[in-house]
Amino acid sequence: MTRATQKLVEVLLTVEARIAVLRTQLTDGTATPGQQREFADKVEEVVDLLRTRADDIDAGIVAAPSHLLRTE
Repeated sequence: MTRATQKLVEVLLTVEARIAVLRTQLTDGTATPGQQREFADKVEEVVDLLRTRADDIDAGIVAAPSHLLRTE
């Protein structure tokens, strides 16, 4: 796994963990605007990392997932 992919996986895990917390806070009305902005920033980071990785795969910089390499 490349360093960039590892970073993406770590960010995804962080967002996944925060979703449940934010959902609860939004439900009970305790999510502050700052917490909501912080979460939005983390989601934007995921979007940027995912797009960069996809672009790198298309450009041949990062290897495509192995199931995409099969030819039949």
